[in-house]
Amino acid sequence: MQLLRSVDKSATAARGTLLLAAIVLLWSPFAHAMDVWSSDEEFTYGYLVVPVALAVVWWRRDALRRSFGRGRNVGLVLVAAAMLLMLFSRRTGINALAGLAVTPLLIGMAAYLWGWQSARVLAFPACFLAFGLGLYRGLLSSVGFVLQDVTAIAAAWTGQHLGLSVIRDGLVLHSVGTPEYAFIVAQACSGMSSLLSLLALAALWTYATRGHVLSRLAVFAGVLPLVILANTIRVTLVLAVAASFGEDAALGFFHGASSLVLFGLALAGLLILSRTVGCRLPTFATSY
Repeated sequence: MQLLRSVDKSATAARGTLLLAAIVLLWSPFAHAMDVWSSDEEFTYGYLVVPVALAVVWWRRDALRRSFGRGRNVGLVLVAAAMLLMLFSRRTGINALAGLAVTPLLIGMAAYLWGWQSARVLAFPACFLAFGLGLYRGLLSSVGFVLQDVTAIAAAWTGQHLGLSVIRDGLVLHSVGTPEYAFIVAQACSGMSSLLSLLALAALWTYATRGHVLSRLAVFAGVLPLVILANTIRVTLVLAVAASFGEDAALGFFHGASSLVLFGLALAGLLILSRTVGCRLPTFATSY
């Protein structure tokens, strides 16, 4: 009996030490992520990622409670791998890697503390955190620039076929003749913010819905073309307003409101695509 108590105390101490170490390790990725969210407009949606992940855990609380079992020491392998990735992140200065390491860290901890069934229940919210913690500013100068170029080309082509006297010079769209106007498809107009936030929404939606695996993948894959299409419509509308009412009118209230138009169009397209391929919410979502 004394031996069993000693073993229990040792196990409790080990788990307490692991939780304390995890809190220390998680501080740096979360602090860096909050800096990115606050300094880059395209990444401000990141503030919602953690609350959404916690909401999913709450939604699955009954399943999580039922899954509690004997912890598995093999979960420490994932914890060790996550720690090594965090160390590599610190040495290289690539902070996004530390954010991505949070996912295997949490899954490994769950497996070690409560078993693989609990780790499976917590896998999605742990992976979902990557949409907020795994961001890096290089996305804006790589993927973001490509989106800017694609948007400029598509908006110029669409505008010309709608009868607008507009030509493209790189990322600049300007009129030919009167009224005179010129717009730069800037970083904020690339659609990057909508792309990332809609990818997160698509992941959440496909997790909550019922449907074939290929159908869910189709919804997720459809985000990029939907964002490009919606952003092209947005920029084309700005050009049309400038051609009809002048550059000041296009750059005023309408330009700001067009961001909501972009997100609304892309979100509507995502829901239509989801329904078309057969992804639908269960009758009682809370029974998931």
